[in-house]
Amino acid sequence: MDTGPIIDFHVHAFYSKDRILNEMKKAGVDLAVLLAVDVDPMDVEIPEIKEKLRKRHLESFFYFSNFRAGSVEEEIKNFFYALISYYPELKTTNQEIADLVKSNPDKFVGFGSVNPNKSEEYVENKLKEVSALGLKGIKMLPTLQLFSPTENENFRKICEYCEKNKLPILYHTGCDPGPWENPIISQDANPILLKRILERYQITIILAHTGAYSAYRPGIWLNEALELAEKFENVYFDSSAASSIIFSKKVLDRIREKIGMERLLFGSDFPVVSGSSMKYEVDFIRSCKYLSEEEKEKILGLNAAKLLGIQRKT
Repeated sequence: MDTGPIIDFHVHAFYSKDRILNEMKKAGVDLAVLLAVDVDPMDVEIPEIKEKLRKRHLESFFYFSNFRAGSVEEEIKNFFYALISYYPELKTTNQEIADLVKSNPDKFVGFGSVNPNKSEEYVENKLKEVSALGLKGIKMLPTLQLFSPTENENFRKICEYCEKNKLPILYHTGCDPGPWENPIISQDANPILLKRILERYQITIILAHTGAYSAYRPGIWLNEALELAEKFENVYFDSSAASSIIFSKKVLDRIREKIGMERLLFGSDFPVVSGSSMKYEVDFIRSCKYLSEEEKEKILGLNAAKLLGIQRKT
């Protein structure tokens, strides 16, 4: 059987190039989408962000007894610094991603990142940088970047840029590790908030994790993600950090009936998910008894190849 390429649409460049390539080889992954991450722990000190976080942190005590009291901004900063000490490349720049792509153009595709909390000039310069470096999309994280898609003016500028230049946005949905395991703190990553954005801008948005990642409430905003994809044909979603939920019979039946399998993308989230690997995630899809062989090929790479405009080699 002539199989299609395997494209991992969600890879963080926290390790060396050789380690990523070795992981890809073990998994049989042909192409990896590498993601820049433009974050700043000190953004928690921006007055409106600090006020919002404190209000949500206080509110969460009425719902979740397992989240400790204390200064939420200090907790977030401490988490950032601990994460950066473990993954020094957490703040992967657009230039670093572009250099990796340049070193292995047959193996890597690069997505940039833009921190929307900075000045208008900063955002405009970063968008020019994305263009100059030839990056193929933008990764946004409303959790770690501490922004709301309905309130942040710079995010609208990013959407305008992506609409004009026909670049997709890979948008984090669901909770995140550390302080963002608290769903109230993470509520800006509820995919339902993108409805107004999608009504205004003709852009392709890929919902990372399909709104489903949460250590405490697995599948937390899965329904919202799928409802958004049902309403908007330019909404895609990836399987990263949520394979066991997405590749269940119930969810696949819904996707197949309401959306179709052409917009579901394979993503490993390498190396973030503890106990997982690219190979594990590929094998998980390959062994899924609720998918046809044709559907597996679409999810593992054909859908991503079409979205990225990659022609199959003959």
